Amino acid sequence: MKNETMKRKIYACWIYVSDLQKSKQFYQDIGFTVKFVEKDGAWVEFDLGETSFALLQRPEEKGKVQPRKTRIMFEVARIEEMQEYLISLGVKRIGSIRKEPYGKLLTFEDPDGHWLEFFEPHPPKPKTQYPTPNT
Repeated sequence: MKNETMKRKIYACWIYVSDLQKSKQFYQDIGFTVKFVEKDGAWVEFDLGETSFALLQRPEEKGKVQPRKTRIMFEVARIEEMQEYLISLGVKRIGSIRKEPYGKLLTFEDPDGHWLEFFEPHPPKPKTQYPTPNT
């Protein structure tokens, strides 16, 4: 497959939840904006720009929701403030803020136990200014 045929973005991320209303409220509480709610109430999509992030009510006949420890990362501007806000909401955190070479991470769980992360990238490094020759 040629490289130019491969896309370089995530189109969608959908997760099953056991209680759609409870999960919808959780995600709204941590700052997500609802973009779309399906009329039958089995689907809620949040506004994350080009990427579709949605919650789907798991049908009872498919059994219980199995939480996944795959991390879904959401970029934030001020991770320390988000950590304090999650604490105030009683959200279960997996450790505290970690510093990585590429930025800061904070892992937490949604109501079904799915692991999510807030990510704050390092600020961009200032560009080096080179003198221009006089012409």
